[in-house]
Amino acid sequence: MPQEKSCVDTCFLLRYLTGTPPEQAEEAERVLRQAQAGAMQLVVPAMVIAELIWVLESSVFKLSKAEAAEKAIAVLNMKGVKVENASLLEEAAVLHAELNIDFTDAYLACFAKAKSIGGIYTFDRAHFQRVPWVKSLP
Repeated sequence: MPQEKSCVDTCFLLRYLTGTPPEQAEEAERVLRQAQAGAMQLVVPAMVIAELIWVLESSVFKLSKAEAAEKAIAVLNMKGVKVENASLLEEAAVLHAELNIDFTDAYLACFAKAKSIGGIYTFDRAHFQRVPWVKSLP
C-alpha cells in the first residue's frame, strides 16, 4: 500500500520549532513522529522553508540568521519529511547566515551555481557582491 503523503505549511513547522502554543506544538510533534516512523511522508515546498526563515527572523521570534538557518536545516534533514531542493535550500541557509544576505538572494546565488549560471541581473548588488561565484549584471 502506498505511503500517505501530506503537505506541511509554515505555521505547522513554526509551532513545532518554537513550542508555542504548546497544544499545537504537541500536535505537530506527534505528526512529525509518525512521519519519522514511516507511517506517512510529509512534503514541504521550498517556499515554506523560505517563509519559515523569514518568520523566525521577524519581529515575532527575533532569531539571528544563524539560528533561523539551524532550525530550517533541522527540518530539511528530518526523516519522513521530503523537501524539494533540500540540498540547495540547505546551502542557501548557510550562505544566508554566513554572508548576512537575504535568504532569497542566497537561494538565487546557490540556484545559479547549481545550474552553472555565472551572472545574475540585479539592482541589489550589495548582497550579490558578497557571493564569490556570482557576477552581478548589468
